[in-house]
Amino acid sequence: MSSVLIFANLTAGRGRARRIAEELAGQFKQRGYTATLLTDRADGIQRGTIDRRAAAAIVIGGDGTLRQVAQRLHERTPIPPLLVVPMGTANLMGKHLGIRWKTAHLADQLQRAIEHGKRVQLDCAKANGELFLLMAGVGLDAKVVHELSRIRSGPISYLSYLRPLMTALAGYDFPALTVTVDGKLVFGPAPAVAFVGNIKEYGTGFPVLSRANPTDGRLDVCVLPCRSTFDLLDHAIRAAVGVHLNAEGVVYTLGKHIEISSPQQVPVQIDGEAAGHTPLSIDLLPMRLPFIVPA
Repeated sequence: MSSVLIFANLTAGRGRARRIAEELAGQFKQRGYTATLLTDRADGIQRGTIDRRAAAAIVIGGDGTLRQVAQRLHERTPIPPLLVVPMGTANLMGKHLGIRWKTAHLADQLQRAIEHGKRVQLDCAKANGELFLLMAGVGLDAKVVHELSRIRSGPISYLSYLRPLMTALAGYDFPALTVTVDGKLVFGPAPAVAFVGNIKEYGTGFPVLSRANPTDGRLDVCVLPCRSTFDLLDHAIRAAVGVHLNAEGVVYTLGKHIEISSPQQVPVQIDGEAAGHTPLSIDLLPMRLPFIVPA
């Protein structure tokens, strides 16, 4: 008898995640699976309750929930393949994997994916000790995420970022960054914003890391020289049309170990969540994470 793990962020989808998770657990049991529903924060789930030989770990929620679950599972091997049911704001991993479930027949689609879908192995890294799946930002975008984290009180939408964006733009002074990749100085010290990533997708919709490939065994690094809001808007416009890498002073490179530092404490975000301040140290891990995608 196969088993499935169902992890759910109960606030995702403005509460819809709870209903979907409970329905999935019941439907998988009716189909002969052993289904374990886990609704606590992943870091609070006891290891003994996790069947590491499960056919799939279904994750219902956004990118933050996915990262928490992946971090909990990767602490020991084997790791059940992750099957994403996107229900956050950006859902970058779901977009990258091309997942578009139809809610009306979700259990059917997930069962087909588990039994007949493809398994893909994606790179992952550690950023200041935290698991890193998608992308990290140092600078203004991270400041916006920090502001949102400070004021949020429940589920969010893209509109939720408007006030934090205005607050961040009003007071941000674009501190100098120094970036080293695999021990080599590639930028700075000079005012800039920096991005490190595993996939092309980014929350704004602009592919800042336009060459990223999560199966190439390297992380992409993009540093945009930036002294003012005007410089940032210029980079944003260029990114929107895909020519930002041609701007003067922009650094784009690949590596496995990235260090970003500053004389000031510069905000850091990891996978769209506030993650402290610089210095930031990122290391590609030798292991990869398994995901299931529809056939």
